[in-house]
This record gives sequence, C-alpha cells and structure tokens, in this order.
Amino acid sequence: MVNVTPIHAALDEDEARAKALDTAILGTIGKIFGSFNAKGDNLLGFVLDMTYDEATIVTCDAWKRKCGGIPKNSFVVIRVNPIVADLAPEDIPSPSLILARVTEAVGTPVSSDIQQTIFQIHKVQAVVDPYTNIELQWSALKVAILGTYYDSEDGEVMFGNDIDTYVSPHFYEVYVPNAEDLEVLVNTFVSNEGFHIGDLRYTETQTTRNQPTVPIRVSPRDFVANRTALFGQTRSGKSNIIKVVADMMMNSGHNVGQLIFDLNGEYSNVNEQDQTSLFMQHSSRCVRYSLNPHAGHIEGVPDPTPLKVNFYKQVALGHEIIRGSFDAEHNNQPGYIKPFLEWEPSDPGDIETCSDYRLKQRAIRTQSMYFSVLAKALFSHDDPLVDLVLNVKVREQLARDPGLHKIARIKHRANRDEIENRQKLTVATRVYEQLYILYHANRNNKTLFPDSKTTGERYFDLVQETLLRLLGDSDILGTKYLVPFVKYHSKDGGDIGSDIVRALNDGKTIIVDLANADELIANYFSGLICRRAFSEQTRKFTNNQLGDHSILLYFEEAHNLFRRDDSDLRSIYNRLAKEGAKNRIGMVYATQSMTTLSPDLLKNTENFFIAHLNDAREIRELTYKYEFKDVGLDVQRSKTRGYVRMITLSHKFALPVQVLKFGPEAGA
Repeated sequence: MVNVTPIHAALDEDEARAKALDTAILGTIGKIFGSFNAKGDNLLGFVLDMTYDEATIVTCDAWKRKCGGIPKNSFVVIRVNPIVADLAPEDIPSPSLILARVTEAVGTPVSSDIQQTIFQIHKVQAVVDPYTNIELQWSALKVAILGTYYDSEDGEVMFGNDIDTYVSPHFYEVYVPNAEDLEVLVNTFVSNEGFHIGDLRYTETQTTRNQPTVPIRVSPRDFVANRTALFGQTRSGKSNIIKVVADMMMNSGHNVGQLIFDLNGEYSNVNEQDQTSLFMQHSSRCVRYSLNPHAGHIEGVPDPTPLKVNFYKQVALGHEIIRGSFDAEHNNQPGYIKPFLEWEPSDPGDIETCSDYRLKQRAIRTQSMYFSVLAKALFSHDDPLVDLVLNVKVREQLARDPGLHKIARIKHRANRDEIENRQKLTVATRVYEQLYILYHANRNNKTLFPDSKTTGERYFDLVQETLLRLLGDSDILGTKYLVPFVKYHSKDGGDIGSDIVRALNDGKTIIVDLANADELIANYFSGLICRRAFSEQTRKFTNNQLGDHSILLYFEEAHNLFRRDDSDLRSIYNRLAKEGAKNRIGMVYATQSMTTLSPDLLKNTENFFIAHLNDAREIRELTYKYEFKDVGLDVQRSKTRGYVRMITLSHKFALPVQVLKFGPEAGA
C-alpha cells in the first residue's frame, strides 16, 4: 500500500478539478474560457474589487506590455478560476466570461505610499533598485461591466447584459482576448450574411502598433424596416456611412427599395473625395433624378431624369405644387385667388373616364381654362388642342371680335359665324381673355349664360369664374402669381411620384439630386415623394401585400424634418417616425443635433452611429442612453473622420469603430 501525503492528495484534487473543468468546456465560450492561462501573454491582472456594474483591476506594467498595451475603452474578460476558488468538481459552473470595458485608471490601496516614494526618488534623483522598481509598476484600472457570455445546453453562444452573481474578488482573473476571440465575441450575434463595415478602434491615438485588427460586421436585416441614427458634426463622416450602408443593402440580396435625398450631389455624381459615386458603383440598379440633369454629364452614362413635372399632364400634382408652395413664394394671398388654390383638379385621364356627361363637360371646360392660365404664366407647351365647351350663343359673340376672328378656328354658317369649340391652347388663352370681358358685362344674361336646367347651377362655377378673372382682369396681378412655379415645370416631365414608387417596388435605389435646389424646393420634393412612398406602403399593408418587400429612406439634415414638436400628424415625417415601421419603412437619418429631434423617433431608433459631437447638451442627451452612458467624453474629444461609437440590433453593447471609407472597390 502506497502512503499518500497531504501534498500528493492536494495535487490529485487539483488535477481532478482541472479535468472536471475540461469536461465542462463544450461550446465556443467554454473553449475561449479554457484557452486563458495565468502564465500566458494575455493575463492583465486580477480583480481588486467588484460590484454588479463595475470592477477594479490590479495590474502591472509587465502584464500590460505583454498584452500589447491597454488603451482606454479596451475590452477585457473576467473569469473565475474554479481551482483557486476551491470548488469541488460537482460545483464547477458552466464556463462563463464577464465582458468589461476599461474606463479609467484609479488608485490602489497603497497609491499614497507609492506617490511618496516616487516624490522622494525624483527629489533626490535616486537610482531605483530592482525591487523598488517592480513595486512602483503596480496600478489599478476601473472597468464597466457590459454583460456575461456563456454557452447554452446545446452549445449556442448566449449573452446577458448583466451578471447573475459574483464571488470573492480574489477568485477572478482578468485577460485581454486576442483578435480571434474578440472577433467572435463582438460579432457572434451578427447573421451569416453580415458585412464588414469597419474595424475595432479603441482610441483616436494609435501609437501602440501591436493592437489587434478586429473586423466589425453588421447585419443588413438590422436596417430593414428599422431606424438608424447618424449623429456627428459636419465633416465627421456621416455621408460616408450612408454610402457604406446603402452599398451594403444593394449587395445584400434583400428585397428593399432605397430612396436617398442627395443634398450635395455626392451620391449621384462622381466626386473627388470618393473617386466614384454610389450611382456609378450600381448604375444598373439605381435611378437618378435631378433639377439640373445635364450637369456633370458622363459619356456613355444616361443623364438623370429631370426633377420636374408636366403641369399639363400631371394636373393634380402640378396644382398641388402651386398650392403647397404658394405662401412660401408670396407674402400675401389675395382673396380672389383663394377658390383657385382650394380647387382640387383631376388629371386628364380621370376626366375621360367620368361617366356623368354633365360633370365631364364642366371638368373639360375648367381644365382648358386652367391650361390657358398656365400658358399665360409662361409654362412651356407644344400648343395642344383644347376644348372650350361653350354654348353656341357665346361662341357667336366671341366670333364677332376681329382679333379672335383672325386667329381662331371659325365655323361659318349661312347667316352667322361662330368659333369652334376646339382650339389651339394659344388661341384658347386669347378666347378666355375676351370671354372674361363678355361675362363681366353680361353676368346675369341667361340667354348667353343660362343656369343648368337640371341642377340650377350657374353657367360658370366659382372656380371657372376665378380662372377667367386671372386671365382677363387687367387690374390684378392674376397669372403673375404663378410665374415663380415655372421652375417646377417641364413639358418633358413625368409623374415623379408614381415613377419613383414603381421603381421602389422593383427594389431599385432612387437618388434624388437636390444639390441645385433651394431649401423650399428640396423640402417640397422630399415631402411629396415621401407621401407617395408612405401611401403606397400603407396601401400594401392594408391589402396584406407587403410580403418581404420594404423600403429604406435616407435623410440628411434630419433636424429640419423630424422636429422635436412632433404632434402634427399631418406632417409626413412625423407619420414616418411613428407609423413607418409597421409599413416596412426603414430610415437612416443624419444630423448634427439630436436634441432638436422628435423624442419618439429617438426612443424608437434601433441602430446608432455616433461620431464627434462637441456640444455639452448633445453629449448629455447621448449619455441618457444606457449603451453610451460612459463614452460621452470620448465622443466629445475624438475628431477623426469615420471614428464612431456604434450599436445595432445584432450587437449587445456599443463598439468603437473606424468605419471603412467608401470608394471604387465598394461595389465590387
């Protein structure tokens, strides 16, 4: 029989504990847990003090050098050593790793003694002996606890944003994970389709050359029907992030139509900064609109579609532009023009399909009067034929005018002439000018202008009377009020809203170049297009036709759109913020000022990219969010373009990331 000494018994017990621990290491986290060794190069130190939210780590310069340096914001992992904790094999828990972020350096219990020693050394310029030199290299770091990684029973990686319990601090070891392990930890919940968006970057200063390069990935599905905020001062890289995200979505295979409002022309046109553009990288999948479509023409590349409408074909849309922008263009609104602005016209196609003959004839007459108003206001046209829809008595009276008789199409009768009901638009405009004079002098002449026998309606309704006055009354400005809106018109223009909605439904990326537009025009067209897109998605939602299709809208200068006072649900932007998600409408919005945004929008935003902010109010607002509560000073201090704090739905905590620069290889 072999005698077993207490020392041999203790060694055997330690070996049994180690084997039990190896048996428990089954999943990804267990393997990382088991790879740490107190004699290895990635030991940072040990826990000096710990709560559920933070811990203090004792470390020394030798360990920090072995780890490659410890920048602020570094991720470290804390694990319990079950052997040191004297746990029996059956009591060894499943391996778990507490993830923490280094936030600051703090004092140790002997800091005052060390300071006195250093003071004396410097005071007398003493030569430090090796023992003292080692003692002076001990220090402590404060870390914020982010959560706990562990393996589920079936080996799946799990994460909780807290810790469920903790034991005596001296049982814990602290390690700096290597690049491979860190990549697993930060990207483990990103789907397999994840895209490389940038690299982990702890600090703006990067003098430590052996810091690990850890690619950060994001999942395109996190941006589908969700809201993404880009905050940062001018030139901090917000536009670059939009390009990277839009490029990713086009490469992702998701059934998503994208709509980008390009305030500076940099997404639509090749620019010096990128040496390309988003459009050039995906020209077959993008549709461009522009107020100046021939600027920056590239041989072999189709020019953008003009961002204008044909007021003679898209009557309802054109009139909506006039009505919606009238007050912004003019300081006053004369009373006589109010019926015109309140009028809701129909498009020519809708008039043609009208089954009520009386209503159809009235609508045709009103339309021809309106076209004459546009023509007199210098809206360009090809001089089409229009129908006057006037009775014989009126046309006879008009034919007696020598000027009209010379230019109009005349129907000759045996004893009288009359102008024909169908005339060219230029002639019709002259006809209505004379008709106003005739009507003004004979308003109550029921032979010329009889009331309807069936309904009793006056021959000219209020809108028609207003249109006639705009054309014929020389004592008022009349059609001059419409001249400023010519810039929205082109006789070659199409139905922008319908065309864009159709392209979005086809999964295209629409780039609306507003670089040459003043603020009024930019806001009008963005609002018009957003209303059309929202209406289409609502229609599909109501009819259960959404399927897997979604749209993603991109807004710069979002503080001008999603205002803090968001109670007006007539605003399309407020409706997008509150109701967009259920209609599978996602948003990427960028701004320098988060404090002026709608609180509801901020509360319901899923993804954040935070670049440099240098306003105490903005920083305070940022730190109200749990994920960013301890990074406010770093956001205020760091100014490198593209250096952000980022969190998406697939990430469990904020990551410091240097976002990749968009360039010619982006769409490869």
